[in-house]
Amino acid sequence: MAGRDELKLLGMWASPYVSRAKLALHLKGVSYEYVEEDLGNKSDLFLTSNPVHKTVPVLIHNGNPICESSIIVQYIDEAFPAAGASLLPADPYDRAVARFWAAYIDDKLTAPWRMVYRVKTEEERDEFMKQTLAAVDVLEGGLKECSKGKGCFFGGDSVGYVDVVLGGLVSWVHASDKLSGAKLFDAAKAPLLAAWLERFGELDAAKAVLQDVDRVVEYAKKLQPDDASTAAEKSENSPGVVQEMAGGGELKLLGHWASAYVTRVKLALHLKGVSYEYAEEDLRNKSDLLLASNPVHKTVPVLIHNGNPIRESRIIVQYIDEVFSSAGDTLLPADPHERAVARFWAAYIEDKLVAPWEKVFRAKTEEERAAWMKQMFVAVDVLEGGLKECSKGKGCFFGGDSVGYVDVVLGGAVSFVHANDVITGGKFFDAAKTPLLAAWLERFGELDAAKAVLQDVDRAVEYTKVLYARNAAIAANN
Repeated sequence: MAGRDELKLLGMWASPYVSRAKLALHLKGVSYEYVEEDLGNKSDLFLTSNPVHKTVPVLIHNGNPICESSIIVQYIDEAFPAAGASLLPADPYDRAVARFWAAYIDDKLTAPWRMVYRVKTEEERDEFMKQTLAAVDVLEGGLKECSKGKGCFFGGDSVGYVDVVLGGLVSWVHASDKLSGAKLFDAAKAPLLAAWLERFGELDAAKAVLQDVDRVVEYAKKLQPDDASTAAEKSENSPGVVQEMAGGGELKLLGHWASAYVTRVKLALHLKGVSYEYAEEDLRNKSDLLLASNPVHKTVPVLIHNGNPIRESRIIVQYIDEVFSSAGDTLLPADPHERAVARFWAAYIEDKLVAPWEKVFRAKTEEERAAWMKQMFVAVDVLEGGLKECSKGKGCFFGGDSVGYVDVVLGGAVSFVHANDVITGGKFFDAAKTPLLAAWLERFGELDAAKAVLQDVDRAVEYTKVLYARNAAIAANN
């Protein structure tokens, strides 16, 4: 096991996610021990350090494991503030923008790109490549926004958080170009990204860390559809326009009453005691303000603060905690490792619980619905352990004795947990199987913020029934 005073990175050479952690450590000038993992025969240290996902990278600092590459990069920046230049901007809004584009890279660029190596037909491959190239087009605008028009780096004149997140992919971008004979970052279509790719490759950190392109090419050729799931295992708009439309100095939340994501933001604002204006959006006839504020996803919630739009619920909650640091209790822990743990479980809720839950409503058959429900309940079982870990065995809240970031992320779904119980006749958080979560559900519902913000359960039940009926009709017509 890793000793108390060492910094150890568990990784696999081909993983772009591991490259992100290496880049951050090199840019910060932090020494560490690297351990190459055999993903076909994972070490005990690795399995005990990341028992949830069992994926690389894992950074072990003073005996504490930090998992998930984007969380690790933020942790490195926060745990070693005096080492090297800061990766995340000092300004909370700029920080929120950086987190938005980093999430965009993972969700909209990397996710379909990875599928290109997994699918079995040319038609599937072409579809995922189409999605990847569409994300590249949008990311070109993201580079222009983050670099404030200069196009040097996402961090401006120097490398920042988004550069590190995208930078981990650089060798794979070059490998993809060699394999396909085309350019992922085509200078004719994405000139800023094409120039960024060349500029990033010249950095000392990139030269020291990034994989040899020819070796990646050979590795990529071995990724066949039938074994890709193991071989390619995851290691894991203009503010001025919005300001004119929203009004200069106000805090405005654009949302939809039924959205659990919007509820997260409302909970955070209430817990911090921050006043704001709420604008209910008709998602079938979206306002000009919403479309101008969130031109990438065109979804709620959007928080507009001093004319600046912040998107994506988890990013917004962190932004609220950072900007209004003296208001109410702090949602994210002060300790960098505990902050990383909180971000890990918040991401777990999003990726492993909420994602399959949403697909339950979209399933075309009872078999599909049952499969997604099974995934949900597996995630609930794991989350029971997460509550025990975060609450340090007390089981009160994920934030310990008081509500924290993870509570807010999960808390946004509370009304729909109850609605699910009413509709199915079962218990989402069953006291016999997940007693800590069952007690948490009751305890969270008694909070003043929950009583003020959460949707009426009967209304949530009716809304859920409409969703089921609508999707059943769509499935029947297809």
